[in-house]
Amino acid sequence: MSYGLNGACETASNNSTSTDGEYHQYYSHYNPPSRPHQQSRPYSNGFHPSSTLNGHNGLDDTGGQLHHHHHHHQQQQQQIDSDYGELAPDRPKLLMWGLTKSGKTSIIKLIFDKMTAGETLQLPETKMIQRHEFSCGIHVEFQICDVPGPKIASLLDFDTYSSECTTIVFVLDATEDCSDSINLLVSSVQRMYSQGHNIRFEVLIHKIDGVHEPDRLDRYSNIQQQVTVMLHECSIEEPLINFYLTSIYDHSIHEAFSKIVQNQMRQLRALENMLDLVTASTQLDKIFVCDISNKIFLASDTKPVESQISELCCDVVDVYTDISSIYGKNSTPVLDSMSYCTIELSIGLVLYLKDINPTTALICILKRESRINEALMEVNLNILKQNIQELFLANSNYSPRQQIHPSIE
Repeated sequence: MSYGLNGACETASNNSTSTDGEYHQYYSHYNPPSRPHQQSRPYSNGFHPSSTLNGHNGLDDTGGQLHHHHHHHQQQQQQIDSDYGELAPDRPKLLMWGLTKSGKTSIIKLIFDKMTAGETLQLPETKMIQRHEFSCGIHVEFQICDVPGPKIASLLDFDTYSSECTTIVFVLDATEDCSDSINLLVSSVQRMYSQGHNIRFEVLIHKIDGVHEPDRLDRYSNIQQQVTVMLHECSIEEPLINFYLTSIYDHSIHEAFSKIVQNQMRQLRALENMLDLVTASTQLDKIFVCDISNKIFLASDTKPVESQISELCCDVVDVYTDISSIYGKNSTPVLDSMSYCTIELSIGLVLYLKDINPTTALICILKRESRINEALMEVNLNILKQNIQELFLANSNYSPRQQIHPSIE
């Protein structure tokens, strides 16, 4: 069945990017080997289990070696940053699509141009195609194409807009009658599938702050179900499509866009695997890799996480950057090799921020009563920093650096 410009479609598939083949080599490299009789041996890729160190003296054992390599590592990181820019593969291209005045440009300006939510309300209607080049954490680069949205469910110029895109971010205004938006979404999915393009659709059910809170989940479910049923009638059974509730007045838009960016990353699964190793070896509750400029989470370990935790991490970034802007020097980056921040919360959690590079940080979450070996955590986080840099260059011609294996007796 073809809905043309009057149809609507839905699906609730949460399919992830198919990268099993690409990352088979990473799994074999990063998965810890089974060593039942050698518990004191390091984890694969250099991470050390909690049984390795029993006291803070372990930091003294590694401190000299880490200090010896500090300047050398800074030079290597600069080489990595420049080499990656030259050798990075084709960047993902995201198309912002949806009816006019649905909030597409406001989302871009809020996340990447540091506009406040109030300032975005004064933005004029988009009249021409605007292409933006963005990066998250130096190594994750992509293009966003912001185009004039149609006033009705029309696919006029859609083929021109979508010809080179790898993902379509569809913005739907939840405060208006959603019929036209759903029709446009379904028609767009139909058009791409009829042309043999099985690309991902990321649907932002936006301006959800304008919907009464008890009705938000019902609005989400109704839209999702309508789209699913109509796609089924179009004989599109398993499209790559995800749905998110978002607003520019809270952290939901950063959380949703973080997942969108993660779906563009070839290194995501290997990075998650490394973060899982770190949480297991140091007994951390959760760990994130975050771009502190845009508050985009590039990855986290695979433990389930509540949205409130993501909000706390965004708040930590805000606190750190605000303090840095007051006491830091204008000529220096917000993050350097000595940057860290520890915040204890009244709810019994400790948040720990540590640099990876000048724009990216690790944010660790642990319980205050946890008996974390600080020396062990510091050693493994330093190893993780090194491995993250190497991971993003794994598909390039750049020869990876030697892994850090601090000697710990």
